[in-house]
Formats: sequence, structure tokens, C-alpha cells
Amino acid sequence: MNPQAKYKLKGFIFMFLSSSAMGGIGAFGRFINAPGDFISFGRNFIGFITLTIAFFFISGSFKKIKETRFSPSMLLSGVFLGLLSGLYVISTQYTTLANASFLIYTGPIYSTILAAIFLKEKLDIKGILCIVAVVIGMLFIVGIITPDGLTLDLDPKWMFGNMIGLLSGVAYGLYLFVGRYREDCNSNVRSWWNFLFAFITILGLMAVDSLLSGGLKYTVKVDGVQQVDASGQIMTADWSIFTMDATSWIVWVIAALVTGFIAFHLLAYATKMLKAGELAAISYQETIMASLLGLLLFGEVLTTFQLIGGGLIILGGVSQIFFSTNAANKQPAQLEVQAAGAIGAGPVDGDSLLAEAENGSPSITCNDKALPLDHDQIPARIASTPQTASVPPTASASPTSAVPPIASTPPTASAKED
Repeated sequence: MNPQAKYKLKGFIFMFLSSSAMGGIGAFGRFINAPGDFISFGRNFIGFITLTIAFFFISGSFKKIKETRFSPSMLLSGVFLGLLSGLYVISTQYTTLANASFLIYTGPIYSTILAAIFLKEKLDIKGILCIVAVVIGMLFIVGIITPDGLTLDLDPKWMFGNMIGLLSGVAYGLYLFVGRYREDCNSNVRSWWNFLFAFITILGLMAVDSLLSGGLKYTVKVDGVQQVDASGQIMTADWSIFTMDATSWIVWVIAALVTGFIAFHLLAYATKMLKAGELAAISYQETIMASLLGLLLFGEVLTTFQLIGGGLIILGGVSQIFFSTNAANKQPAQLEVQAAGAIGAGPVDGDSLLAEAENGSPSITCNDKALPLDHDQIPARIASTPQTASVPPTASASPTSAVPPIASTPPTASAKED
């Protein structure tokens, strides 16, 4: 397997682990007597604190933050992360775990469409069929496709939670899309900014929630199952951070570390390595995790049609991995690089660059000057560069370019992640 295929497979593994961890937040939340947005705040705030502490032990981390060019897409990425996280956890408190998870995963469809329009990412027929499979699977599980045909007559008890879940899907799609504009950013730096703006955004969401609801509230649960009143609506109670019980605090911290810091950090890596369509397919497996947890822990039984839907989702996700990895494996691990202002730069072998990266900072020699390359970006540049690509000396990265050309780095530039 050549470096392109290995890099692609690594991205799928990161996305699988990330979505699996994220799929557990709904189950964790059922054992926390707190509003969904506060539970989500913990995921991002503790993630930010943990990563900041880790930076003290990772040489050069704060220097990378300082040297990285800040852009609007980095701000928006954190804002949308906060919105998708907050809205999703709220929805798990007011609907089934399966419904909440599948509604948020309408997001990658929006992202795929936006990426095809603005980033010119191409979807072949195989990729489209994979997306169609997971979308149909989603409709089976939510209950829009039934044995009697199509219906939008969903259970009114879950209507509020379903609408919040749909909004979380919109936010998720926008998060995936804006993340494509800064693939060049170091993953640790990107995660740090994401966590920072995400928890700030959720604080704003909590303020709006409190204003609209007359104070923050949490759903009343017994053994993790929501309780309903005489009218069939989910019961809620007033909440205060000063009266939250000890068990809720312990679960809150564990949920923040597992479904926040670990999951979102892995997601930051995955969005750099995979295209929007690939992210869309593999990420749907989180819904399987959430549905299984709902069944095993809270008795939320899946119907025959929902099981069929789950099978379609697995089929679509696994097929996308196979098609993408197989296509990447057929591309020669060699790229043609011509530095700005340089003439006749020779081909650069991808395998050599990767091997050199393991021993230090690789570079490309051009006109007797070494052009440093970022260790994290070598596989991405190899995988995203066509076999015969040659960048003219005057070329520069356009705003819609997924990965800036290596040639845009001046011969005398230092290694910055701009």
C-alpha cells in the first residue's frame, strides 16, 4: 500500500474512532441531571483545558499557535463545532438516541453539496451511491420510510427534540465544510482554536436557552429514561450548577474527556485527510453506536425497517472506504514540485519524504536552497497532488484551494503553518 492509500486509510480510522466516541454522548447525558447545552459545554471546555496543558509537554506547540495565520474559517469552525455539539446533546434529552444521531448526520450531505459547489470536490458515481445508501438508511431508522410508505407523521412527543436535532445537522454540515478551507493548519493548533471558540459559543447558546425557557432546565429521568407528564410531554425541572449531584459531576467529567477531547481531536485530523463525501459516509456509523446504546441501556427498540436502515449505513460506509482507498492506492507516490522563482525543480518521491519525516524535518532542495515542509502535511500534499502536477513560478493558492500548492512557499521562507 503506497503513502496515498495509507494516509487515506489513516483518515478513515480517525473518523471511525471519533464518531464512535461521539455516539456515546447521548447515553452519558441520560445519567447527568443537567441541561444538554451545559453537558456539551463540558465536552469543549475540558477539551480546551486538557489540550492547553498537553501543549506544555509538547515542544513548540505554543510557537505553532503563534506562527499559524488566523483566518475567518478557523473562527467559524469553532463556532459551528459549538453549535453542533450543544444542539445535538439537547436533542438527545428530548428524543430517542437513534433519532438524534441520525438527524445530526444529515449534516455531511449539506457539506458534500457545498464542497462540490465551492471547493470543486468531485463525486463519482460510486461515491454518490454510497451517500444515497446512507441517506436511505437514515430515512428507514428515523421512521420516514415505513411499511405503509413515506410519512412525516412522527411522534409529537419527540417533535421538539427532532427539530433541535435537525438544526444540529445543519451546524455539523457547516463545520465540515469550513474545515476544508484550512487543511494546512496543524491538527493540534486547529483543535485548540476549535475548543476555544466552541465553548464560548455554547456559553452564548446557554444564555439564549435560559432567556427563551425562563431559566435553564433539565429533563427528568429515571434510570436514564425520560419521564412524561399527563399530556404526554417530557418532564423538565429547574437546574442550578450549585445543586447538581456528585454522580452527575463525575459522569459529566468522563463524558467530556471521552466524547469531547478525544472525539473532536480525532475529528480534526480526519477532516484534513478525507474529502467531504468520504467523511459523510464513514461518519454515519455513529448512528449505529447511538442506536445500540439506546436499545441496550434504555430499551429503545429498533424496528425491522430500522435494522434494514442500519445495514444500508454500514454498507455505504464500508464501500466508501474500499473505493477511496483503492483509488488512492493506484496513484503513484510521486509528485512534481516546482518552487516559486525556481526553474527545473526535479520530481520529489513521496516515499522518501515520508521516510525523511520520521527522522526530522524534510525539505525540498531547489536552486541550492532547502524548502522546509511541515511534517503533518506531507501525506496530504502527496495524496492531493496529481501525478503530473506542475506549479508555475507565479502560482498562488486560491481561496477555494483545498491544499495550498507547495510552490507558494518562497525559497527563503521559514516553516510556518500559514
